Amino acid sequence: MNADDLPTPDAEADAVSPTDLKAQIDAGDDVTILDVRMQSDYDEWHIDDDNVTSINLPYFQFLDDDIDDDVLDQIPDDEELVVLCAKGGSSEFVAGTLVDLGYDALTLEDGM
Repeated sequence: MNADDLPTPDAEADAVSPTDLKAQIDAGDDVTILDVRMQSDYDEWHIDDDNVTSINLPYFQFLDDDIDDDVLDQIPDDEELVVLCAKGGSSEFVAGTLVDLGYDALTLEDGM
């Protein structure tokens, strides 16, 4: 699925560059990442560090108009999230959807 196949959320999320995200992690800043790739891709490789909280929820869980509360309960609503995927399209969609729901979400530019 590419970005053109995804519905468009009402809100648009700001983007963070990979360089800026790495700098935040290297500086020891607490970073919460929502990785929306498939679990098999996440299990193979994901961003991890002592100061990184990493959550894996595949993007298709955000495609329904009424997102399941069990999905939203796994996402902290009191801190900034960086949403990422393989190429950037799915994370842009999910981050915009979360912004629309009141979350503080950014998307990682161009994905992993």
